[in-house]
Amino acid sequence: MRAKRSKKYRKLMHQYELTFGFREAYQVLVDSNFLQAVHNFKMDLMPALERTVQGQVKPLLTKCSLAAIMASQPINPKTGQPYRPFHLPPPTILPLRHCSHNERSEPIDEVDCLLSLLSPNADAKKNKEHYILATADPAVKKVDRNDNQQRKRKRDDERAEEQALRRARTLRVRARAIPGVPIIYVKRSVMVLEPMSTPSENIREGVEREKLGVGLPEKPRVNTEDAAEGAEKKKKPSVKKAKAPNPLSMKKPKKRTQEPGAAKTPKKKDPTEVSKESETAEKPDGEEAEAPKNKRRRRHHKSGPREGNEDDALSTEAGPAMEVDA
Repeated sequence: MRAKRSKKYRKLMHQYELTFGFREAYQVLVDSNFLQAVHNFKMDLMPALERTVQGQVKPLLTKCSLAAIMASQPINPKTGQPYRPFHLPPPTILPLRHCSHNERSEPIDEVDCLLSLLSPNADAKKNKEHYILATADPAVKKVDRNDNQQRKRKRDDERAEEQALRRARTLRVRARAIPGVPIIYVKRSVMVLEPMSTPSENIREGVEREKLGVGLPEKPRVNTEDAAEGAEKKKKPSVKKAKAPNPLSMKKPKKRTQEPGAAKTPKKKDPTEVSKESETAEKPDGEEAEAPKNKRRRRHHKSGPREGNEDDALSTEAGPAMEVDA
């Protein structure tokens, strides 16, 4: 099998597992036409089914299907029983699925038997046992068209083949109407797994929608009156207030030059100056206000020997001293 097709079948079976609960080993209901096709194309039953389903399988054959296979075989004159056909595997490979459709457990039509197992309740179509249906179209015998008798009328065996082909296709159509039934069929020596049917696809989409809502918080119930009031409040537009400009982006105000004719505004005095004025006013008239003493400035002389300047200074100092002595 090609990698692309095997990957497609693996994804399809994974969808059946998630949606309808299929598990390995898959139970496969095999009909008589499928066994005949597998034998004609020389295919191994178990490996071919496992490659198609991408997992372990457990093939099953119903009592009604076994009765249909044995009815088409010639009878052994020694035992009085029909010969066992070559395309029927042994019970170790293909076990028997017991089905009781009536009190006497008599076999019924193969198509009705398989459909009753796929969906026990005809009203509520559901594949409870998770069966997979394996079927195929009946083999058509080659006919010599040069024979004049074959052109005039059809023989009984040809009519029987057409009827068998119609019944096989009816089985597939009715099985696709049941959701959750994978169908395997043989077409030109290739075992094919049919895509998911429309009822199965609808159920899968519903399951996926439910998964999306799991874990999400439920929406709180809101009263209609509160909702109406909230809607009215939202409708009223709020008045936008003017915001102050950014002080960093503003220009500094320029100082205005005072005009000559304009009167000067008196400046406000500091509280310290007001207190000093009050102290001077409280003093008596005879006392004069003491003037603030000037600080004494220290004079720094230039370093170096004094020549002419020093002699002049000494003579000036000695003159007044002599006058006092006289």
